[in-house]
Amino acid sequence: MQSLALFWRRFAESVSVVAFAVMFSGFVIGIFARYVFGTPIAWSNELCVIGYVWIVFWTSDILLKERQHIVFDVIYGWFPPAARRAVAVFISLSLALVFLAAIPWTYDYIAFLGRRRSMLLHVPLQLVFGCFLIFVVAVVVNAVRRLWQLFQPGWEQHL
Repeated sequence: MQSLALFWRRFAESVSVVAFAVMFSGFVIGIFARYVFGTPIAWSNELCVIGYVWIVFWTSDILLKERQHIVFDVIYGWFPPAARRAVAVFISLSLALVFLAAIPWTYDYIAFLGRRRSMLLHVPLQLVFGCFLIFVVAVVVNAVRRLWQLFQPGWEQHL
């Protein structure tokens, strides 16, 4: 089980690295074409956008743990542990239910995008935005995992 988790982590990191390399390459190519050759190219911007979309949605709930996200928790910190647990259960349950309800419509829209292509690179939009469906499923899985952790002994470490 540990080796599967390590494999998944390495795979997820590799996808993020490729997405960042695509975005950075598009950025460098665009700057080089504009300032060295004096001929701006529009497709480099599209390449940057595609890379950015993948970086944001792929890493948001697959690579980053909940504690690594930026949150506004000033009021949350004032509560005693039992009340923080109740808030965490409410938030996790709400996230799981809302994102679970969104899965069919998200899938339907991404399937619809299969008929469309990006304007300059002609990349299928299903490929460009397919990472959003992965993100939605990952939010549900992580919310359910957190709910499980909050109902286990040692729940205090998961607040």
